[in-house]
Amino acid sequence: MTTVRELYAKAPAELPVRPHRLDFHQVVLFTAESGTYGVDSTRFPCGPGTLLWTRPNQVVQAFPAAGADGDIIMFTEAFPLQMDPRMGLLDDVLRPSRWVLTEQELPAFQRVLSLLQEEFERPDRGFGEELLKHLLAVVLLHVDQVCRHRHSDGEDGAPSGEAGELFVRFRRELDRSYGATRLVEDYADALNCSPRALARACRAFAGTSTKDLIDARVALEARRLLVHTDLPISAIARQLGFSEVTNFGKFFTRRVDMTPGSFRREAKARGQL
Repeated sequence: MTTVRELYAKAPAELPVRPHRLDFHQVVLFTAESGTYGVDSTRFPCGPGTLLWTRPNQVVQAFPAAGADGDIIMFTEAFPLQMDPRMGLLDDVLRPSRWVLTEQELPAFQRVLSLLQEEFERPDRGFGEELLKHLLAVVLLHVDQVCRHRHSDGEDGAPSGEAGELFVRFRRELDRSYGATRLVEDYADALNCSPRALARACRAFAGTSTKDLIDARVALEARRLLVHTDLPISAIARQLGFSEVTNFGKFFTRRVDMTPGSFRREAKARGQL
């Protein structure tokens, strides 16, 4: 655990504003007007009460304001306790990254954050790691509760434990295989289930089709590569499994409402390249 102010003081001056990928989770509760923060080419304003969660492999970029500050939790994928599959936030880069906490949510979140900070600073008497894991679980469940409150229809349609577990396995397989295949049947085969069972899990948990989730993941990586690398568009197309750059162009335009070239030029104009 640290603070935004401490992190910026220790880091090289150019690090925050340079696009970079994290290999760990980072949850930030901003306590002062802190400028904007880019996650996968989308910039968010970050004022007091803004909660931001960035996940491993997401491309982040800070545009800090003078006096920026906030509380930061950083943890690896292996550290937290195993969570209920219905939570869905832990390893899903397609879920929300930013929330503005209400007057009711902010004090509750600050209380559990304070307990985590207190335990983090306490000398380990043998159970420190277990206590931190449990307190971190409380923090993450609070984030999940905030997310569900923003999308209250998601709780009514929460899948059963079996469907939730299938959805989590699908999301992991999608992160491994999105560059190799966009076929629903290939994912169902890899997960040893029927396409129909996978469709039910995706619809119940994410509110959309399996195909839409696959395409969203491919489009997310395409945006990352267009903004944060100098790879030619043809090379990006091949890396994402498209045999023809024209097919990639049509796919990207359908998902993002602009061509890959236009998207890259616009990102450059905004100063993200």
